[in-house]
Amino acid sequence: MTVRPQVARDPQTSSPWALLTCLAGVVVCSAVIYTGHWRKGAMVFALSVLAAGLMRLFLPARWAGQLVVRAKWVDCLILLTSAVAVAVLVMVVPHSQPS
Repeated sequence: MTVRPQVARDPQTSSPWALLTCLAGVVVCSAVIYTGHWRKGAMVFALSVLAAGLMRLFLPARWAGQLVVRAKWVDCLILLTSAVAVAVLVMVVPHSQPS
């Protein structure tokens, strides 16, 4: 029988509000895409990820809560790079002209 060590979570670092703010942006993104405006919806998604990256960068760990996953620089690098990549892809994809 193996005994797993108990991981004590600090209740002050498990605040859900920063993550819920970003997830609200994803819900808005889904609603915008559902209406047929995929380009605007994808930009809302990019802004949500950018907001997560900026919150992780500027908020202390106890306020960033569940956005704290890895080291701060790794989290910020992944989130901010992903936000920029999605925004660039949205702008690069050509508009389709109705025939």
